Amino acid sequence: MTFLQQTAQRIFDNHGPSLSDVWVILPTRRAVAVFLEELASHSDRPFLAPHALAVDDFITQSAGVQLIDSVSLLFELYEVFREIDPLVEFEQFIGWASILLSDFDRIDQYLVEPHALFSYLTAAKALDRWQVDMPPSAQPLVETPGTARYFKLFENLHAAYLALQKRLTAQGLAYRGMAYRQLAENVESLIRDNTAYERVYFVGFNALSAAEERVIRVLVEAQKAELIWDADPYYLDDRRQEAGDFLRRYRDNGWLLSKDNKQNIRENFNNLLGTQKNIRVVGVPNASMQAKVAGKIYKEWQEEGNTLTPPSTSRTAIVLADETLLVPVLYALDENVTDLNVTMGLSLRSSLLFTLVDTLFEMQRTVHEFRTKDGRDLRIPKFHHRHVVKLLNHPFVKQYERIHALQWPGEVTEKGEILPPEPLFQWIAKTIVKEQRVYLTEKEMLELGQNDPLIRTLFARWPNEEPMKAIRTLYSLIDLLRAVYRDSQDAIETEYLYLFFSLLRQLETTLNRQAESGSRGPDGQAAVTVRSFKQFLYELIRQTSIPFTSEGRSQLQVMGMLETRALDFDRIIILSVNEGVLPQSRKLNSLIPFDIAADPVIGLPTYREQESVMAYHFYRLLQRASEVVLLYTTSTDAYGNSKGEPSRFIRQIEHELVPRAKGLIRISHPTVRFGRPGVDKVANLTDLSVPKTEAIRADLMKLLTTKGLYPSYLNQYVRCSMSFYFSRIVNISEEEDMEEKMGAAEFGNWLHKVLERLDKEYRLLNLPVDEPLVIQLLQEEFASSMRGRVIESGMNLLLYELAQKLMIEFQRQQSELKGLTVIGTEQTLETYLTVPIDGQDLTVRIAGKIDRIERFGDQIRIVDYKTGRVDLTDKTPKDLSDKLLNDGSEDKMRQLWLYRYLALKNISDVGGLPRDKARKNIYPAEGLPVEAGFYSFRDVSGGFKSNPVRFGTDDSPAQYIADSEDLLRTMVQQMLDMERPFRKTDQIETCQYCDFKGICGR
Repeated sequence: MTFLQQTAQRIFDNHGPSLSDVWVILPTRRAVAVFLEELASHSDRPFLAPHALAVDDFITQSAGVQLIDSVSLLFELYEVFREIDPLVEFEQFIGWASILLSDFDRIDQYLVEPHALFSYLTAAKALDRWQVDMPPSAQPLVETPGTARYFKLFENLHAAYLALQKRLTAQGLAYRGMAYRQLAENVESLIRDNTAYERVYFVGFNALSAAEERVIRVLVEAQKAELIWDADPYYLDDRRQEAGDFLRRYRDNGWLLSKDNKQNIRENFNNLLGTQKNIRVVGVPNASMQAKVAGKIYKEWQEEGNTLTPPSTSRTAIVLADETLLVPVLYALDENVTDLNVTMGLSLRSSLLFTLVDTLFEMQRTVHEFRTKDGRDLRIPKFHHRHVVKLLNHPFVKQYERIHALQWPGEVTEKGEILPPEPLFQWIAKTIVKEQRVYLTEKEMLELGQNDPLIRTLFARWPNEEPMKAIRTLYSLIDLLRAVYRDSQDAIETEYLYLFFSLLRQLETTLNRQAESGSRGPDGQAAVTVRSFKQFLYELIRQTSIPFTSEGRSQLQVMGMLETRALDFDRIIILSVNEGVLPQSRKLNSLIPFDIAADPVIGLPTYREQESVMAYHFYRLLQRASEVVLLYTTSTDAYGNSKGEPSRFIRQIEHELVPRAKGLIRISHPTVRFGRPGVDKVANLTDLSVPKTEAIRADLMKLLTTKGLYPSYLNQYVRCSMSFYFSRIVNISEEEDMEEKMGAAEFGNWLHKVLERLDKEYRLLNLPVDEPLVIQLLQEEFASSMRGRVIESGMNLLLYELAQKLMIEFQRQQSELKGLTVIGTEQTLETYLTVPIDGQDLTVRIAGKIDRIERFGDQIRIVDYKTGRVDLTDKTPKDLSDKLLNDGSEDKMRQLWLYRYLALKNISDVGGLPRDKARKNIYPAEGLPVEAGFYSFRDVSGGFKSNPVRFGTDDSPAQYIADSEDLLRTMVQQMLDMERPFRKTDQIETCQYCDFKGICGR
């Protein structure tokens, strides 16, 4: 029998069949419902039920007070502090007000004498202020207005406590702890001497507060109350077991005995050590996997039960030590699981609506203000792109876009490309990234969004001192999303919307009441700002959840640890049995220091008592269960609650409970494996390769004969043929992303564009280049290529100043070089090479885009600009051909080799080098020596750096061309060799910045 079955039978036997004058007080409302069901089963005829109440309901009802809502309570406390200290700032107040109210609640529940506590606390803070422990030689700390206000807070706590009690009493209101204290202090008149309370049973309690103890003691002594406990000798008789701490204290007080002190009313069953149990302890990598494992185990139990005759009716509970796992658990249950009861609310924080509202607040919080470009002292607020794109990609916003058929009409580009229409919000998000708009104004968003009402609502600025504007915006948002909710027909999300609307109404009413009362901050501004309004709203959201309506007698119950009080189950799955979660980590948000709270004179509970309470709930839950599964995570969770360490409760079961059970308890540690049944091995990513099929070879041939073989293509193939396959054959590209800080590639492209303009618009035309011109072109190209980049501060400002310094120094050195003539800029040199493949000739295009072609004295120089590091060998290596064919680290040598080859080949074919794209203007260069090299901006003073590649002693142009073409033919043949698959590189360091390392498992 379960505990509540035993209790129901006992009470029915003592008082049945008429129980109208009996009161049964239980820990939770869920326990009340189960108790009444069990009681009803004891008679086949109707009878008057007892007054069965959860303890909180019993206390507030008996005390005759109305509980105040949390928002109104915070404002009442603020008014109290304003009377004590008119300079108190609301935003600072709201930061610690909830903690203080929690302390007041505990003080009252444990009947702490407030004068003694607050005097103690004030004296302790005075000692801190005195710095009595500081060594004489140390410099004393200077007290600031902030520290003075901090210490003044503790001096005012007693006055605030008394004033708050007075304000609430005058209105007939109370907070929870205040109601407990009022009942405890007036229990004689309110309950003991009240004829309505003839017989009271307190059932299934463990850790009573001082107020509860006083109420119960008075009623027990008056022989009007009786306690029915649920305990087990395992933790009750072993003084080392923390689960029995409170019960042992009550036993010492004689509370575990019946009213005649003869019969022990505790059911004398040895459930933990005397009944058979199968306990499985399962570790999984993360929290969400726990839900999947729980769903799988419950499905197995269901299938086992259905095969029995008659089918099993075992009661099962899935218990969530971390209640945020409710949604994953519900989704993890099999679709045929319809008979379940969820004894916990679904938090509003779990809704899509909350993610939308949270992103809105975060965007408003991170608004940046910029000066106008005309130098006026006017600052323009701009939204950060990350939050803008996040809002545009929100599921509700996308649904709104689809329902209203919002589209960008498309356009024809300057190159004649026809861009088709596409969804408006998706186009805006792509445009923001494409144009690198890091910050956007409200006006810009309206222009991009075609002045759509949702865009107008989402991207309206909320001044911090106007919380009512935020409320109006949220109302407008709810109104605009009605069509989305009608379309989705999601009952839970619709309930979320109703709850959120109700919270807004509650806050609006409170704010209006404060405005009417003239409540202002110390600076004369409104007391409540958008920032503090958000704190209020989020506190309400934290406290608000959707209650599930379902059948209480369902075979499956999903609940939190506290909801399990007084309930029993045959099969149990407990999630998050990790140290730091079960029990919780040793921290308590309180203004009362631990040593003061733990002082026996004060008697406030600390984390020690919390751990004892959780230990009792855990072991009591195991008492009557036959199948137990304990799930824990083996890695740190996102909130840092768990360090991947199993709970101490698991260790206690392994080393204390199981050895004493004499074989009745079996414990196992099964391993969870994920994947398709029958698949024993995961593909070995280290051997990942792609064979060259005929289709792939055809694509490769098409690439070589049309686009051609550029130095960058060849370098990529030699460095990592798999990377070449992904980018050149399959055409996989990394999704374009937004970077606020200039990357190395963007920095280099910016300087390249400036250098190209200097050469094309000035040096090729023999026009002078000076410092102001360089600065001007840097500004123009930055505005053109960087668009939304901000250079007012931070790394971008440093990079801008660095670029300016490097460019000025480079142009100064260029002007000092006598005999330097720019021949061409951004020219593509090309040639065609015949390569024998399978008995047929393949004409391969060899090409390279040259940053600059210049003549210095009698030498032609093929120049490439490098903003990165340049390391060149001083002489030609002995194994030159092997390095060019196979060494992925020699990309710069390979690039210079091809540049020199292309220049010499063009001079050989047409007598010079082309100066324009049409290749009609040829610069005569026949007979002139050719070198290829770099201008490195890492070492501006180093000048032109060449790395002459020589195949032998004969370095004549004809021989160089012949040797190069022999090597190129070998390279092309290797690329087309069907026996050579595309493989990952063995040089792991090259994978660090590769776009495809995720695909390769690197």
